[in-house]
Amino acid sequence: MSRTLESLSPKEVLALAIHVEQANARRFRAFAEVFQGYDAEVAKRFEELAAEEDHHEQLLDAQFQKSFGGALPPLEQVDISGIVEAVDLDDGEHLIFDTLKPRRVYELALRAEREAQEFYRKATAKAGDAMLAALYRELAEMETGHASFLEDKLRTS
Repeated sequence: MSRTLESLSPKEVLALAIHVEQANARRFRAFAEVFQGYDAEVAKRFEELAAEEDHHEQLLDAQFQKSFGGALPPLEQVDISGIVEAVDLDDGEHLIFDTLKPRRVYELALRAEREAQEFYRKATAKAGDAMLAALYRELAEMETGHASFLEDKLRTS
């Protein structure tokens, strides 16, 4: 059964934010691995983006423990309609034949960053307290920085 962001409690929104950051970190690491053998610069930047997503997750997890404590509720992105979709390569043959171009990965990553920005904007309205709202605004701004970097890479690639 699919739910909407508006139907979630502040605790569930925060848990979902943690899941979003975890998923993006995993995908960015996968992108880094794809380029490791033939474009070290692209691989390095995606590893850096993954590390930044790890940092976002740590900030969110610390806030979760402070605000709610305990384990995250069992909630995944796929359970919520209209939330950040997983960033995946749309053609597995790229991985087999090394035909994946940095531009395509930058486009996928940019889409994820824009969706994360929008998620944090919506989450701010569901925060329930000023500290959590401030954290969501801060994360939206960080995602804006990531998006700007990726837009620059797309302009120059």
